[in-house]
Amino acid sequence: SAWAVAGALAAVAALFLTVFPTPGLERATSLSALKAFPAAILGGLDSTTGALVGGLVVGVTESLATGYQSDLTFLGRGIGDLAPYLVMVAVLLLRPAGLFGTKEPARV
Repeated sequence: SAWAVAGALAAVAALFLTVFPTPGLERATSLSALKAFPAAILGGLDSTTGALVGGLVVGVTESLATGYQSDLTFLGRGIGDLAPYLVMVAVLLLRPAGLFGTKEPARV
């Protein structure tokens, strides 16, 4: 069912890209797509609920890292843009299928 939702959203996105008065992508669109990647991976690719929770985690992480950026100067500038990817890597180290992803059964 997650694949069906993804296909439907892709169709709607294609419709929006071609129909509006200024067809094509803008810079803000690519930034949104880059932020959606860690949200989907973090929640699990086969879980719609996981994608929602992953989006919330990514949003909160980015907001907190950007808000405390002045206190985190030793990590460098722009830590708010990098923080969701760091959280994604940390979660994938602990749960490779994502937070709500299902583990494939291994047959020997």
